[in-house]
Order: sequence, then C-alpha cells, then structure tokens
Amino acid sequence: MRKIDLYEYLNIEKQDEGVIALIDDEYHDNFGYQWNRFSKLQLDSYNGSNESEDRLTNQSELSSEDFNGKVVLEIGAGNGRFTEILLNFGARVIAVDFSSAIYANYKNHERSAKEGNLLCIRGSLFDLPLEKSSIDIVLCYGVIQHTGNNKLALDTLSSFVSKGGLLLVDIYSNSLKHYNPWVYLIRPIFSKLITNNEKRMEIVEKFVNLVFSFQVKLLTYLRDKKGILRFLRYFVNRSPNSVYGINLYLEGKISLEHARDWSICNTNDAWTPQHDEPVSFVEWTKFILDINNKYNFSTNVIKDCGQGSCAVLTKNT
Repeated sequence: MRKIDLYEYLNIEKQDEGVIALIDDEYHDNFGYQWNRFSKLQLDSYNGSNESEDRLTNQSELSSEDFNGKVVLEIGAGNGRFTEILLNFGARVIAVDFSSAIYANYKNHERSAKEGNLLCIRGSLFDLPLEKSSIDIVLCYGVIQHTGNNKLALDTLSSFVSKGGLLLVDIYSNSLKHYNPWVYLIRPIFSKLITNNEKRMEIVEKFVNLVFSFQVKLLTYLRDKKGILRFLRYFVNRSPNSVYGINLYLEGKISLEHARDWSICNTNDAWTPQHDEPVSFVEWTKFILDINNKYNFSTNVIKDCGQGSCAVLTKNT
C-alpha cells in the first residue's frame, strides 16, 4: 500500500485521535443531529444488508481491487456508510463532512483512524487545505445538490484528483421518475417554521409512526401487482415521508425495526436541508462535459442511478 502522510496534506500538526475540526458551524447541523441520532443505521455491518456496498460498486462500476491501496477523499462522508466499505476494500480515507455527523463517523471507525487509515475532518468542501491534484479517488455521493452551488462543487472536487485518478460523483434528479412534489411543498414551511433539530425530528418521528404500519401493509399488497395497481405503488412510493426503508424490508434486506428508523431518518433528511438543487440528466451531462473540457477528464460512466444521475471520470495524464 502506498504510504502518504494524511496530515501533511492538511498542513496541520499530527494528533493522536479524534476529528480535525476546521469549522464549528451549525448551518447544516440538521444532518449532524440526524446522523448522530442514527449513527449506525446505514452501515452494512449494522443493518445486515449490502445496500451501501452495492450502491458504491454499482454506481462506480468498480470492484474492491480498484480501491485497494488508494487514497480516497470522501466528501459528505456523514456517519460513514461508504467510509466503512472503502476501509474494508483496503483504501486509506480522508473523510470530510460539514456537519457534526463526522463525529459519528469517527466513533464508528475509531480503530481505522488510530491505525492511520482514516482521517476525519469537519470542514467545508470549498475551503479544504488539501494539495491540488493529490488524491487517487475523490468520492462524493448524495451531497452535491446540498452544497448550494452544484457547478462550483464539481469544479472543486475535480481539482483534488491526481493525474490518472478517478472522480466518482452523483446528484439527485428532478425528473418525473425521481421527483417527489410532497417534499418540495413541505420543506419550505417545515424548515422555516421549526428551527430546532430535536423538535423537527420529534414531528417527523410522530408522522412516520402514524403511517408506517399502513404503508407496510399497502406496499406488501402492491409489491408484485401490475396494471393500474402498479401506478398506485408509484404514488405510495412518493408519500410525504420516505418509504425507501420499507422497500428494503420487503426485499428481505433489513429488519422491520431498521425499516422504520430508515424511514424516520430519510424523511428528516428530505424535509430539513438548507439547499437541495436536483437537476435533469441533460443538465448533469452538460456539467460532466464541462469538467472534461476544463480540467482534462474523460468520462468512463454516466448514467441514471439511485435517486438521480451518477458519473465516473478519469483525469487524463
């Protein structure tokens, strides 16, 4: 494994353990509160699924060997659902998150941090003291649309990729296939009228608990139905709260208890962000072509995936 001094990239003094806090800002701490509350929920090792590993490998079209021995900069690392997989694949990870969720990440992977394979940083993507063109793989999943500037986020992520390195990115889509109008109706009211994270979570939890059992029964009934009932399933999947966890449960991937928590967590995630700017696939393609032209990248993969669109780019040598 190629050894680098992760602290050297940050131009800071070494410390024995803990999160390196470059900022102390509550701007995005709706996410921080959420991921410290559900600190292990989306870890494959905790919920018994392969959901995080499958998302990483399916979107990137890479295998574990492609990450082994590589230095990975993970932006928007949160509680570490992908951090866990990257470490298991043999990568050395610089995990960055703007919110206090990074403290949950550190606790979940403290052993790897103490062994020197993980560096957890609380900081902004737009103000990281990292050397340009220094990272083997830059990964940013589920985050770009929340940064407040999609284009600048992609430009900044691109700047950290070394020659021959990879950029793995995705973004939420505003297409009819992915769009949930309830979220965009609820969010402006909910997030502005209720500013306390604990109160927000309490309301979300009460709402999910109210509808959860009914949604489980309804989606169970509709699971393999065709015709008009298939369209009814489409509308249930666009409920005001997230039913993603229920679908994982019906696929036999997680327990019913984890499905409920997943619904609470994802609903809070959907109702409370400060920024959310999904784009069409056409817009996404233009963003990626712009990166190629401006920073000498080539596109390996660009496709529809998950909640939107993803891409894999290689920086040309």
